[in-house]
Amino acid sequence: MGIKTIVSGLIVGLSISSMTQAASVSLSPQVTSVNAGDNIAVDILIDFSDEPTLGGGIDVLYDASLVDYVSFSFNSSFESLIDPLMSCPSAGVCDPVSSVGLLENIAFGNFSGLGGSFNIGTLNFDALSAGSALFSTQANSSAGGPFVSANTWDVMPVTFNGASVTVSEVPLPAAGWFFLTGLTSLVISKRKK
Repeated sequence: MGIKTIVSGLIVGLSISSMTQAASVSLSPQVTSVNAGDNIAVDILIDFSDEPTLGGGIDVLYDASLVDYVSFSFNSSFESLIDPLMSCPSAGVCDPVSSVGLLENIAFGNFSGLGGSFNIGTLNFDALSAGSALFSTQANSSAGGPFVSANTWDVMPVTFNGASVTVSEVPLPAAGWFFLTGLTSLVISKRKK
């Protein structure tokens, strides 16, 4: 084999290995806008295409002054793939724990391994007041624990991605503006008399 063949092989090998992507947990949509009082639905997406996982857990951090946690539910298609005894929330086994600004213990797993891309479920929040709310994800620090490789049974590296929501005050409807304009006109005309 010539030097050119070896160098070409190394370049191709390095380019293929750099094209593989790490496992990831993301929130979707990554950017959205709502009005105060609206419900915010945020999907949790996972991608374990390159290496399957036995499972793990996710915590979600959020700005409790701008949004209020309502609920989480697994998508039924994903729920059929996971072991209920390794998952939270699950038929009475556990519930996600919500404290101010932190939702802990969304966990799932399967001893056969979970490989591929999935929309695992939907988080629901209520928008409380105007501002820019950030949501971030991280590995669960309690029962669910970090994600474990189905191939090696070692903790695996996972990229965690968040989302942001811009919450606006609810604008006054046109009928309200007409009412205020009319009321102001009456007050001004009364004062002139």
